[in-house]
Amino acid sequence: MIPISAIAWAVVVVALMAVFYTLARFSEELGEALHIKPYYILYYAASLFLFIGIQLRLLGTVAPDIAFKYVHWNEAFVAIGVTIALITTIIYWGWLLNDHQKMN
Repeated sequence: MIPISAIAWAVVVVALMAVFYTLARFSEELGEALHIKPYYILYYAASLFLFIGIQLRLLGTVAPDIAFKYVHWNEAFVAIGVTIALITTIIYWGWLLNDHQKMN
């Protein structure tokens, strides 16, 4: 049986993937308007890392004997995905912070 903590963790990561998808769509439109290179594709790469992290976590929960060597990599994949998304967000949406500081 899969523990509740593993299911809750998977739900949180899937919610992050939905946020990354939404940011990718908004960033695609913003990038076209501002003529920025298509860095929004990195949001999809970040979602892929999160997806791999989910799979490793659930595999380690369901079959710990098979995934013994790889079970702790799930946090690394999630951290890499979130870092990629953070950098991409700064590239596309960092100008909002600059404008906000200028207004104050």
